[in-house]
Amino acid sequence: MLELRNQCAIQNRLQACMEKDGLDAMILTAPEAIFYATGFASQFLYQSNLIGLTVAVVPKTGKVTLICSEFENQTAVSSCKDIEIMAYPMWIYIEDYAKDDGEDKPAQPDLNRTFRWAAEIIKSQYGNPKVGIESEKISHSKWDYLQTEFPGGQLVDCSATLVESRMIKTPWEISVLRRGAEISEVAMYKTAHEITPGMTEADVMRLFKMNCQMQSPDVMDILQAHTIAADFAPAIVPRHHRLRLGDIVRLDGGPIYCGYGADLARTFVLGNTTEKRREEIYSILWKGNNCAKEMLGPGVRMCDVFNAVQATIKKDISGFKRGHH
Repeated sequence: MLELRNQCAIQNRLQACMEKDGLDAMILTAPEAIFYATGFASQFLYQSNLIGLTVAVVPKTGKVTLICSEFENQTAVSSCKDIEIMAYPMWIYIEDYAKDDGEDKPAQPDLNRTFRWAAEIIKSQYGNPKVGIESEKISHSKWDYLQTEFPGGQLVDCSATLVESRMIKTPWEISVLRRGAEISEVAMYKTAHEITPGMTEADVMRLFKMNCQMQSPDVMDILQAHTIAADFAPAIVPRHHRLRLGDIVRLDGGPIYCGYGADLARTFVLGNTTEKRREEIYSILWKGNNCAKEMLGPGVRMCDVFNAVQATIKKDISGFKRGHH
């Protein structure tokens, strides 16, 4: 599926938003933003969150440049199209990259090296450039370093630019989101039918993960924030409460499919009956759900839908408070 991604369409979208905001270049550091701009999902960056392991340089014209380690370079070359790729050495010996006159391998990577290269790329193309960075995704020390490369207030936050670019999806992105939602729906249906009394949160998480992954080889990871019976707060380390008939289970999450996460939720009761008060609450929430379905449509503001749903539910539950639906 990733091979169908249209790099040029996403690059053009990014650069149109950059032009609107007066940016000459962007240095992207968050793994999700780098994937969006290049099509490369850095395993090390996703897992370690060491900002600087991988960066993407997006100029206002021309191709995006990905800067990654030699260890991940082969993955980038094989999975990315229509971008420039630069690789820095790591401590691992790889014969394909070995050179007699090459530099010694470092014990640990210099996490400012990618920023130096990014700055060199940008300054070779633009004089006194205005550079966007993800200010909430970068450490204070990295910010200080980039200030030395781009002094005089040339660094600005580009978070809004990224949000606007990602707001309108390409046809490929829409197909990925649709398929991810389908995988989540099927996984929730199958998991709900496979849960039995006596199972634990760990069993539910295992079933959901398996039911997502078995549907596609392009499932990268699984988002799971389920609430199981009395354990109504989600946990990454599963607890050992055993399910009983009448318990409420909410399956929440979905697959990360081709880099895009599906986040759905389905609530059900284990068995055929539960406490009467729970059924009453469900019927009240269902009124709010119907209210939203009747209002939704082109041109309708989501804030108006939210306020109407809140008012509908509060007629029966006066203290009902939600930040979003």
